[in-house]
Amino acid sequence: MQIARQVPAGDGLVIELGGGTGTVTQALLESGVTPERLIVVERAPAFVHHLRNRFPDVPVVHGDAARLAHFLPPDVRIDAIVSCLPLRSLPRHETAVIVEQWHQVLGENGVVIQFTYDIRPLRYIAAYHPDFVICSSRIVWANAPPARVVTTCKRATVASDRPVGAGHQHSRSAVEIKSRSQS
Repeated sequence: MQIARQVPAGDGLVIELGGGTGTVTQALLESGVTPERLIVVERAPAFVHHLRNRFPDVPVVHGDAARLAHFLPPDVRIDAIVSCLPLRSLPRHETAVIVEQWHQVLGENGVVIQFTYDIRPLRYIAAYHPDFVICSSRIVWANAPPARVVTTCKRATVASDRPVGAGHQHSRSAVEIKSRSQS
């Protein structure tokens, strides 16, 4: 799956937003992202229940992407955020809050990988925060319907202006994160 191939190698966490039925979760695991490195955030209770049953070793947070920083310990490094959120369908203010959360938790040189059915050229993630730039954008014609995978990179920041969580190893186990987030 194109979206899973965009996740960088490393030991920082990978956050999946909008886990749904687990198609992307499965692809991330199959591409080599370990359950200890992956956290799935989903706000629909039925999907949370389904994901926890389907992937018992993967922490699934029942929550909203607009409060992402609330679910994560401050000493965790995030290398990638994989988003299946319908950002163009959300109110602009809500999208702005979500993108600001990404900026707050994403490590230096981290990436946001956005999956969307809107195949028009995307600029909106980068437009919401000056520290994000589009580094790749591909249409997946084999997907039904066709989709776009956009990888947005976070520019490296100066050490004194470092975002929360950047440069730290993940030191909390998935079990600790999962127990904090269960509803």
